[in-house]
Amino acid sequence: MKKKKILIPILLTIIIGLISLIYIAPKKEKAPELKPIILEQPIEKEKNGINIEKLQSDYNNDNIIGYIIIPNVVNYPILQTDNNEYYLNHDIEKNQNIKGSIFMDYRVTYNDNKILIYGHSGKEQDLPFLQLNNYDDESFFKDNSIIYLYSKDKVYTYEIFSSYVETKDLDYVNIKSFNGLTWLEHLEKLKEKSNFKKDITLTNDTKILILQTCSMNQSIYSEGGKYKLIIAKLINTEDNLFE
Repeated sequence: MKKKKILIPILLTIIIGLISLIYIAPKKEKAPELKPIILEQPIEKEKNGINIEKLQSDYNNDNIIGYIIIPNVVNYPILQTDNNEYYLNHDIEKNQNIKGSIFMDYRVTYNDNKILIYGHSGKEQDLPFLQLNNYDDESFFKDNSIIYLYSKDKVYTYEIFSSYVETKDLDYVNIKSFNGLTWLEHLEKLKEKSNFKKDITLTNDTKILILQTCSMNQSIYSEGGKYKLIIAKLINTEDNLFE
């Protein structure tokens, strides 16, 4: 009888504990389901160029150093300052804003072999680089492969050849050295990591652009997934002739 009296409160404690876990245990967060962006007015290459100095004047911000257009995907000024932290939480007018801006790595210029550009992604549908996560889809990857970068005097055209989520190997952010690899070996490594294959030739003279944002891939999002990378090869340079 005494054993039964002792066991009953123990069992009740266990049951209550299990019930509390059901209500208290946090659920794993799911990434929002992304669908290819549909625009009322499709984003296209600016035929008449883009006046970067006018943008600087309009927004009273000399940190505006260019513009990025991925037709039907991204249409946004590029900023750059002397660090990679400021524009994580400031907008184009230098107001503090958790949505941040699209900005170029402070270590590079348009003339470098590798250009890195960053922007936020998340649950909010108007975050600068959210739509880059649509490159998880092979059809989207194939149909939206051209990127235009505008500097004050040039228009650089890039062709996307790699798209993947990087979870641990941050070698892609290196500018000068690549853990013992040559430049061409480094490029081939970035190409091989792509989720989808692209028939494109890389050489020692190839220049690339890397776009980085937070991955919203549902399979790794709840596990603290890292960065969505879009990597493109420079295929043309022309003058930025604006009216």
